[in-house]
Amino acid sequence: MRRLGWGAAWAVGGLVTALVGLSSGVQAQQMGAGGAGAIPGIPFGGAADPSMVPLRDGFQVIPSLSVGQRYDSNVFFVGKRPGLQREDFVTTAVPQLRGAYVGDSIAVNAVAGATGEYYAKNTDLNYVGANAGLALNLSKLLDRWWQGATLTAADTYIYSPQAPMFAAGNLAGDPATPHVTGFQVGRATVSRNVVRTDLALPLNQMLNLTGSYANGFLRYGSSDVQQAGALLNNQFQTYTAGLALKASPQDILSVNAVNNEIEFTSQAGGSFTTRGATMGWEHLFTPMVSLRAHAGATLLQRELGGTPSTSTVAPIGDVALFWKDRTTALTLLYSLGVAPSLQFQAQALRTHVVSVTLTQEMALPNLLAVATANYGRGDQYGASSGADVSYVSVMGSGGVVYKFTPQTFLGVNYTYTNVENNFGGNSVAFDRHVGQVTLTQAFY
Repeated sequence: MRRLGWGAAWAVGGLVTALVGLSSGVQAQQMGAGGAGAIPGIPFGGAADPSMVPLRDGFQVIPSLSVGQRYDSNVFFVGKRPGLQREDFVTTAVPQLRGAYVGDSIAVNAVAGATGEYYAKNTDLNYVGANAGLALNLSKLLDRWWQGATLTAADTYIYSPQAPMFAAGNLAGDPATPHVTGFQVGRATVSRNVVRTDLALPLNQMLNLTGSYANGFLRYGSSDVQQAGALLNNQFQTYTAGLALKASPQDILSVNAVNNEIEFTSQAGGSFTTRGATMGWEHLFTPMVSLRAHAGATLLQRELGGTPSTSTVAPIGDVALFWKDRTTALTLLYSLGVAPSLQFQAQALRTHVVSVTLTQEMALPNLLAVATANYGRGDQYGASSGADVSYVSVMGSGGVVYKFTPQTFLGVNYTYTNVENNFGGNSVAFDRHVGQVTLTQAFY
């Protein structure tokens, strides 16, 4: 009898979600996820992507192509300005290649794609972006030396002039995604990379030792608009270690130590670290309904402009409710955390993220309704000699996907975004309306 691999289920699930997000990068952009190509944890997973097929032993290579046309009321992500043509009609083409290998020792899932956009009015905004990702599952290999152990690793990269706003639908509490909490900058090139590995070692049939490590960066390049303040590059490391106990067939209890190190690499620099711990509970109410929750506290230590500030204790946590049956998938989540500011001034922000994601099969065969709503808020946390930084963002998206065949999907979607960023008493506010039609063809 295999000993526990369940203790790593959440960690492995996060990596699977990341690769689903990469594989569905077209839909992340075109179904309203808010920006750059592929965003780990996009709302609808493979439900809106015909290239997402079940993995099987051996090699699989799946090319796909998506083309779309959208009306965008605010291609610059800024408020009204004299002489600035914010609305446009945009044509998008997204070729993508997925590759997978499942063998006796390892499993590999990889994706590489490009996003090309043509703007009817603002032709100087035409661009080609890129995204790529690789996930390795070495659990079968490790199992030969430690029965039931699991080991996974993943790397995701994005380059785009449309900075992401939300990681909509991402599992709550994922420490490898500290940047995408609802803050939206004006149009500017962005490069983002995250490397992550997760390990679980069963100590007995009830208890697992778990750990993870993530390393990433966010870098801004040229901007197509005059930003209201400086855009802040940063890099981070996250370490976690803990224990997971299978308390019952329906319950998993966990305790984790979590350490984050974030360094601002632009402007006057600065850094902050958080060292804390959380307790977790996962419960299966029925085969269709489950709950995942974490709660704890972290000690925030900051250094801005070479001057350290007083340490502050901050509560952290998340809760997510999942419903999935034959026709409906629903996720409700809330996350409370501490994240770096991305604009104006190097600060630590207290963040709140609320997300609702729904996919619903309709009475008409092969027709799927999709919807997501997101709320993000960030406020400067703790005393500082600098100006106050805060933001509030709302995004809602809804549409339908019609599956002509298992390889051919047609999507129609509308997205609304409202943003307000504040710095030192000055407010930058705007909204955005996007309507889009997308046709995606996978080749297998």
